[in-house]
Amino acid sequence: MEGALAERVGAEPFHRVTPLLESWALSQVAGMPVFLKYENVQIAGSFKIRGIGHFCQQMAKRGCRHLVCSSGGNAGIAAAYSARKLGIPVTIVLPEGTSVQVVRRLEGEGAEVQLTGKVW
Repeated sequence: MEGALAERVGAEPFHRVTPLLESWALSQVAGMPVFLKYENVQIAGSFKIRGIGHFCQQMAKRGCRHLVCSSGGNAGIAAAYSARKLGIPVTIVLPEGTSVQVVRRLEGEGAEVQLTGKVW
């Protein structure tokens, strides 16, 4: 594995450790303590970066040099973010009817977006 890629792959996980805080209001309604995990503060925007980031790092360790994903949602964003952090290309395949906003968000992470087909 090339030196720079090896450093990025062996680096820390791509997700943040986020707080787990008790919600007083929800605890009152439920009659028991209710805790909320604040995954909305992840850099990629959701909890998906935890698993997908790890998966992408593992695939890069095994020699993967191009990632492909078929989600324009949080999973696609996590894949695009991970690929950018790893410095490897990623292609996100989505249906033709995908909104321009989704395409722009993914391209903003450096992904190549291919729109093909009518449905998933």
